[in-house]
Amino acid sequence: MIIRLAKKEDLPQVLELIRLSIRHMDDEGVKQWPEWYPNEAIFIQDITKNYLFVSEENQHIIGLIVLSPECPEEYGQVKWKSSLEKVNSVHRLAVHPKFKTPELAKELMNHVEEVARQQGFELIRLDTYSKNTIANRFYKKLAYQFCGDINLQYMPEKYHCYEKVL
Repeated sequence: MIIRLAKKEDLPQVLELIRLSIRHMDDEGVKQWPEWYPNEAIFIQDITKNYLFVSEENQHIIGLIVLSPECPEEYGQVKWKSSLEKVNSVHRLAVHPKFKTPELAKELMNHVEEVARQQGFELIRLDTYSKNTIANRFYKKLAYQFCGDINLQYMPEKYHCYEKVL
């Protein structure tokens, strides 16, 4: 398995992975993302800006993650613990349901943390659906600290925000 920056040719597999991930989460009662998010336009931007990383095995994309220096506007609502200014953010972590293991998700997180360090960032921030107990437990195990909640206009429930000093 390798982790690499996504290419435009990866887009069909990326979209299929997200579709399957959303269906899998919905089946488990976790409404993390609405069916229209994340969408093709968002992933095209992520690929163009070199923010999207994919995990590939035997020419199949089995996981993905976004590392972006652009923090969502909603993050202004949070009382973050750290005042460090070189901040990167993680978004859209997804693992193909057939390959869903904490190890693969951890490898993706470790990879983007190392990329962020190499790029001179000091801190990673992220958010996850408050009702996604697996994701919330996962980020805490990776030493991310809970900092507060945000509301996203397209979802009725809150999203928990975390940060980690690199």
